[in-house]
Amino acid sequence: MNAGQIFLISFITGFAYLTRRACGDMQLERPIVLGPLTGLILGDFATGLALGGTLELIFMGAQAIGGSVPSNTAIGSTVGTAIAITSGTGVEGGIAVAVTVAVACSSFEMLAKTFCSFFAHWADGYAEKGNWKGINLSVWMGNLLHFLADFLPTFIALSLGAEALSSMMASINPSILAGIKAVGTLLTALGFGLLLNNLATKKFMPFFFMGFALAAYVGSFGTMGIAFIGTAIAAFYAFSKDEEVL
Repeated sequence: MNAGQIFLISFITGFAYLTRRACGDMQLERPIVLGPLTGLILGDFATGLALGGTLELIFMGAQAIGGSVPSNTAIGSTVGTAIAITSGTGVEGGIAVAVTVAVACSSFEMLAKTFCSFFAHWADGYAEKGNWKGINLSVWMGNLLHFLADFLPTFIALSLGAEALSSMMASINPSILAGIKAVGTLLTALGFGLLLNNLATKKFMPFFFMGFALAAYVGSFGTMGIAFIGTAIAAFYAFSKDEEVL
């Protein structure tokens, strides 16, 4: 990777998280978005798409609920995809790096949230004075801090290069890496479990079993075919004047 690619990937990582704070949660920090973008920047869109989709399944349940700080999916996705492409380790190597990096880098977001408490006090002081420009400055100082909390770790990790990170990974006990891979596999099931927990209603569970049956026993449909059917049913439900029709 050259300097321009490293900077662009790092900037996109920080910007994707910044949009969640400034523009509403557009889910731009998800692996399914950042993986293909990283692959596109590095000239291997196919690997980026494959790894992004796989990591999305793993991190599907990684959502910030309340004040919790989940694994940093943005940094994990971009760094894991970049290392997978530049080192030639493929999807499996990218998963090992992404899961490890995502868990480790959650501490940076926690650090940013801690320092943002100071900006909140500044905003309170400006509010008492009726200084709306000061309040706006305090808010954007916090946003900038969160941007740097994603930008800097990504930039440093990619600047070290695949060889340095590979050496660090090689120094880790193989049993630990095996555990990380096992946890990564379990996280996929956990992500689906969290989604099913929200869908476990009398109205929606039948559709889940219908989709499962189509995927398992009707091979001609494929994933896209089932997605189209699901979209049609969802649209029918959403636009129906009589919700009791379903």
